[in-house]
Amino acid sequence: MKIVVIGGTGLIGSKLVTRLGKQGHEMVAASPDTGVNTLTGDGLADALIGASVVIDVANSPSFEDIAVMRFFETSTRNLLAAERWPASPTTSRCR
Repeated sequence: MKIVVIGGTGLIGSKLVTRLGKQGHEMVAASPDTGVNTLTGDGLADALIGASVVIDVANSPSFEDIAVMRFFETSTRNLLAAERWPASPTTSRCR
């Protein structure tokens, strides 16, 4: 099963990717370091193609209240939009 972990190179995400990968899952560690940016949407749609599960353990780069809220609102909006729209008329991004 393909599992995408948003924040997959961070402290928690990297451990999750390793643990689920050892169980035989196809893992995608999605983060800006791997070309997937939930704030801009860059690489997000492609990372989700064929995914059965998406786990979001990303953290805001700022701890200031307004910046944190904007981070989660924007990244969640982009993630939901990327999951919703099919890659092509004959396939879906997520199962």
